[in-house]
Amino acid sequence: VRLDGKAVRPISKYFGEFNVVLFAPEDLQVPRASPAARRRFLDRAVFNRHCQYLAEVQSYERVVKNRNALLRDLAERRHDPKKQELLEVFDSQLAQLGAGLICRRLGFLAEIRDPFGSAFERITHTGLGVGVHYQTVDEFDGLSLEQSKYTAVLLELLKRHRARDLARGTSSVGPHRDDVRFTLDGHDASSFASQGQLRALVLAWKTAEMDLLQVGHGEPPVLLLDDVSSELDPTRNEYLFEFLKSRRSQCFITTTHPGYVLLDSDRVDYQVNQGVVSFQSGF
Repeated sequence: VRLDGKAVRPISKYFGEFNVVLFAPEDLQVPRASPAARRRFLDRAVFNRHCQYLAEVQSYERVVKNRNALLRDLAERRHDPKKQELLEVFDSQLAQLGAGLICRRLGFLAEIRDPFGSAFERITHTGLGVGVHYQTVDEFDGLSLEQSKYTAVLLELLKRHRARDLARGTSSVGPHRDDVRFTLDGHDASSFASQGQLRALVLAWKTAEMDLLQVGHGEPPVLLLDDVSSELDPTRNEYLFEFLKSRRSQCFITTTHPGYVLLDSDRVDYQVNQGVVSFQSGF
């Protein structure tokens, strides 16, 4: 990227560590998106709350990838003792790492549930309750949030479903198969909520996420707002900017029209044209 015709260094050269919340147009489709998209949406929030979570996810994904490759290999050579022993090792690693991810996710959802509901009511003033629910295997129902208990259950499930996993060449149990669902007034939001309600729901999630980060880290996170205002109706866009004014967060906003940015002070505008960034003196 070039600024006024001059090359600039990456932003990391100028800032130390800070918390960043990204709010992009595709986030507004999350309640009706695929389970994988909802898992990514949740994981992004958990990583903001617990920076070590990213490394934990990467370690888990490597184990799943290696276990799947071994399953396909064993489908052809089932009686290889060394590979059978290696599968036991991968089962143990997957159970331990997977249990850690599930506990992180459940812990974060417990934290955000009340702020999420409060933010939704502030936006909509409807009295309708919103919820967020983690969907995983039934065997976890009623377990206290202790990683050792989840590890033991996951390990047992991996052994129980090993024949199926060998036949399919893929790992059928673990947090990579789980889902997170949003509800409105007790109903599945993906089918019950209107488009406007779904967007209010995601907006409420993002504002609740920012509140949690401010409480947890002692300072407001940086918000990256990627052309979201054009997707929100005027009322919800107004709420968003009232929220930002009240938090005094630093915010980087991309937009197709400056009129979407409801700020008349503490604002600097730049235009990006063919990779060149130039200062705009008025807005």
